[in-house]
Amino acid sequence: MIDVKEAVNIILKNAQPRDIYEEIYISNSTDRVCFDNVTCDMDIPTFTRSAMDGYALVFGQDRHRYKIVENKKDLKENRCIRINTGFPIPKIADAVVEIEKTVKNGEYIIIEDIVQKERNFTKSGTELKKGSLLIKKGEKISVRKMALLAYAGIVSIKVYQKPIVGIITTGDEVVFPSCDLPENSVFNSNFFIVDGLAKKWGANTIYFGHINDEKTAFRERILYALDRCDVLLTTGGVSKGTKDYTKDVLRDIGANVLFERTAIKPGKPAAFAAYKDKYIFSLPGWPAALYTTAYIYLKPFLMKSAGMSRYENIFLSGILNEDMHSQKDKDYFNRVKVEYKKGEFYLNSAGSQKTDNYYSIANSDGLVWLDTKKENVKKGSELPFLFFED
Repeated sequence: MIDVKEAVNIILKNAQPRDIYEEIYISNSTDRVCFDNVTCDMDIPTFTRSAMDGYALVFGQDRHRYKIVENKKDLKENRCIRINTGFPIPKIADAVVEIEKTVKNGEYIIIEDIVQKERNFTKSGTELKKGSLLIKKGEKISVRKMALLAYAGIVSIKVYQKPIVGIITTGDEVVFPSCDLPENSVFNSNFFIVDGLAKKWGANTIYFGHINDEKTAFRERILYALDRCDVLLTTGGVSKGTKDYTKDVLRDIGANVLFERTAIKPGKPAAFAAYKDKYIFSLPGWPAALYTTAYIYLKPFLMKSAGMSRYENIFLSGILNEDMHSQKDKDYFNRVKVEYKKGEFYLNSAGSQKTDNYYSIANSDGLVWLDTKKENVKKGSELPFLFFED
């Protein structure tokens, strides 16, 4: 059994973005991953413009009194012309004075203070020069960056093609929410967890259906799915029950199981395997363990595979508001509610930490990491935690 850090290292060594792009309109680019560096094709602004509503001035001997003209052709010393924010400044003008700093007196304006040369000028290229970097390769495109592309006159962009993630859920006792719930059965939340998270983390998904605990059918479905996706996610059947066939099937088909048990709690039986040029995550069937292992193991793999340059989980530092149970040689990821007070994050248990309790996951803000060296951590201890981002 390996610890979480070693498992994540194995996962990331095997995750590589595919060198395949598609070109899309920028209106569809939000949350996509940039395939190449994108640079500006022009200076911005393309002309020198006024930063304020006011008057464009041509300096003369009298720096306080300027005659108003209506046509820029009539501009010369000690004359001015009305100008609006964002409008081009006449080349002969020396400065722009704000309208509120002037007093109109007939066909003249009077200015009390001396206006400095090039006041309220926004010069060509002061915001962006031709060749300036707009978006980096591997950057996830935000609404702000999408609008920046439009601001620079760019209408299409190359983005990484999304990896295709196949999903198979398992279990005799599992039924979909639209069905009647037989005795001793549970509704299938696992599909919604992995489908939602995979899409959130940069992938497209294909659901290859739900398989009851029947080994031959499961084996056939896995092989069918692996021909049609880049990454396969299976849920359930990874522990030591009499109907837990997943790891046996992985070996039967010739997959290289890179790990099959880690020190994570919950989710110890989670497995990661390679099959030809495909990868398989076999995650636990309990939704709380599934969600935890998805965040710790699946998230960085998918985000790196999707081409993102920032793919590792970001852990912040928080202070425990209560004692928390843990054992050495286990990586506990406890569900927490997070408070921010006086510049510090404070962590409170979100409720039950039992593997079969999903409500406390749904009701939490994130996970606190009590690593393999920690045992029964006391209130006031400072520990790493991550926020859920879904």
